[in-house]
Amino acid sequence: MNNRGFIARNAGKLLVLASICMPYAARADVITGILNTTGTAQISQGSISFVNNLMTVNGPASAQNGGWVALAGTTATIANITNPPDAVGPVNHPNFITFLAAPNISFTFTFLLPGIDGTAGCTANPPAAGQVCTPSLPNPSPYNLQNTSATSSSASFRILGTEIDSLTGQTVPITGTFTTPFTSQNFQQILATIAAGGTITTSFSAQFSTGTVNVVPEPGTWTESMIALFLIGIGVAGSRSRAGRHTESQN
Repeated sequence: MNNRGFIARNAGKLLVLASICMPYAARADVITGILNTTGTAQISQGSISFVNNLMTVNGPASAQNGGWVALAGTTATIANITNPPDAVGPVNHPNFITFLAAPNISFTFTFLLPGIDGTAGCTANPPAAGQVCTPSLPNPSPYNLQNTSATSSSASFRILGTEIDSLTGQTVPITGTFTTPFTSQNFQQILATIAAGGTITTSFSAQFSTGTVNVVPEPGTWTESMIALFLIGIGVAGSRSRAGRHTESQN
């Protein structure tokens, strides 16, 4: 059997297999699942600037969930957050996040949620583990601050938005949480630095939930399984064909 004859007889099956194995980023569709990213931010009074306006979609593939598995290890762009206009409450920020490996996909930032920790603990002294704070500025603030020890802390804030596929116009809602660790500063020190007009540069992680979360097998395992099924199907079809020819020859 030559290769041309094999392809001609199995063209339909090959097209199905190619569609299944195609990277998600090449398809025109919104991506659902859990997206995990990291990057570096510069925090100052009323603004969060993302260094080079870039962040990384975490790898390996197991760091992602759903369709985001296909983008693991790639790069996304993210716009800065400033107040104003990005004050707590409704926001209209198209193309807040875009993906170099999936240029048809973008996140529109639509709502910045207020912090929930209150201002009472912001002046607690001495600093200690477990103290929490939502500062009064900007008013209201999106930040939730927590001391993890007397000399370390973390900050987080949450956003809402919409994922858009520019090729189909399809949209799904998103929620996102940004978290920043400070390994050598309590939040009292951070607030003092920012209040004095200073800027703090730190790493961050962000997790986004997009649409309906569907857990899927890792790409390698899934693709290998589909190839195996495809080959088994061809083998069964070949066996039936040979059996048919053998029966005809006996007749």
